[in-house]
Amino acid sequence: MNTSDPGPRHGRVMVTGASGLLGTAVVSQLLGEGREVTALVRDTAKAARQLPAHPRLTVVTADIRRPETYRGALPGVGAVIHTAAYFREYYLPDADLPRLFATNVDAVTALLREAVAAGVPAVVHTSSINTLGAGTEENPADESAAPPPDWERNAYRASKVRAEAAIRSFAQDPEYAGRVRVPIVLPGWMWGPADAGPTSAGRLFLAVARSGIKAVPRAGNHVVDARDVAYALVRAADQGEHLRRYIVAGRFQSLSDTCTAVARATGVQAPRQVPARAAIAFATVLETKAKLRGTAPVATREGVRALLDGDRTRITSARAERELGVTFRPLARTLADTAAWYHRAGLLDNVIPEESAA
Repeated sequence: MNTSDPGPRHGRVMVTGASGLLGTAVVSQLLGEGREVTALVRDTAKAARQLPAHPRLTVVTADIRRPETYRGALPGVGAVIHTAAYFREYYLPDADLPRLFATNVDAVTALLREAVAAGVPAVVHTSSINTLGAGTEENPADESAAPPPDWERNAYRASKVRAEAAIRSFAQDPEYAGRVRVPIVLPGWMWGPADAGPTSAGRLFLAVARSGIKAVPRAGNHVVDARDVAYALVRAADQGEHLRRYIVAGRFQSLSDTCTAVARATGVQAPRQVPARAAIAFATVLETKAKLRGTAPVATREGVRALLDGDRTRITSARAERELGVTFRPLARTLADTAAWYHRAGLLDNVIPEESAA
């Protein structure tokens, strides 16, 4: 749990993608600190379910790809925390790649231009640890790591690499240089309560909790609570340096250990491990079954490839811990809180432990 002094504050904060897993956590963090918040959402009905009715919260319906839908909400904002992204949809079949790049790359530059025009002093960009090349346990990758050689193979990763390049190009443009501070936060694989989408983590959580998945590949990735990423984003808005990257990766977890912890939190049997080489074939079967049923698959081939990529690298969050005061919740707490949230939302009937106070 993050309890360090939040430092300086800069007026009303706008949060893009505010009804998503991360955006919801950012709004909660800001309101908990007594801040005024403007939440940009695409779906007002989802926002009503996800976000509290709070006197310091203003909800604005907007499309991040269309600046005219949010331009009027920018004047008077002290910082924008940009979490909106085409992410969950990419790891489902039939992803819309033009929309991915329009949302994850083009919209970022447009947002920065609008922020400068409105006099907003800071925009925090959410990137991804997927943009980092491999590290090892002895020499984990840090913020200086270049993208892996095959970074364009995964279109989501490519969009995040290109977005960071676009931000740096924007910052060098004489028309905009020095007019807005842009820290960059790189989260790991995010888990946590309020994953209504759900993301790949939420789909896996529910599949394990409902005993709908019997095996997982022998692989792992860096797992982080979305609330800890939210804390980092808010601290970066307050004190993060311009164009400085902050990794918030959490801890490396084998997928088996993660799913065993989910099973423990929800009172079911944990799935067994299978060799990593079988994972793609297994995901193909899941995709086919889901297509026949007209549902979202628990795992997809693209998602498994990303997981296997993550299994081959190790990453350090030391800079964010040192400079932003970030700490990481135990995984058991994250999953207990997630189980409690799904139970309250009517999506999980299992007997679960009491939700933590965090």
